[in-house]
Amino acid sequence: MSNAYYKACPEFDRYNELIEKYWNTKQFEKCFEGHMELAEKGYPLAECQVGYFFYDGIGVEKDADKAFYWTQRAAEHGDRDGQFNLAYFYEEGIGTPVNMEKAKHWYKKAAEQNHDLAIQKCQDLNLGDE
Repeated sequence: MSNAYYKACPEFDRYNELIEKYWNTKQFEKCFEGHMELAEKGYPLAECQVGYFFYDGIGVEKDADKAFYWTQRAAEHGDRDGQFNLAYFYEEGIGTPVNMEKAKHWYKKAAEQNHDLAIQKCQDLNLGDE
């Protein structure tokens, strides 16, 4: 994670602590629980991570609907990774019907925040200033 993008705050400190203490030691259930606590308080980075945990089944059972829900929350709260992931979910129909218009919208939102993969995706999809 780039510290330049995520602003210092108690939630970010807790996020880093969870990664160091539980993710890096492969205690994924505890890592998920800690992220869920932060996500339920509306912290976008944690919302994005909870979506990823549900998407990949890390520390929790795979659930595409819950992955979509938490990823959408992160995207709407301004997290650029959440925006990119949400676009991908719309493009691939993960937890939601395929919707390329919504996918393009969220790829552009992430690209506006200098998300490298989103910028590349916008170029691939010829998303200029539509």
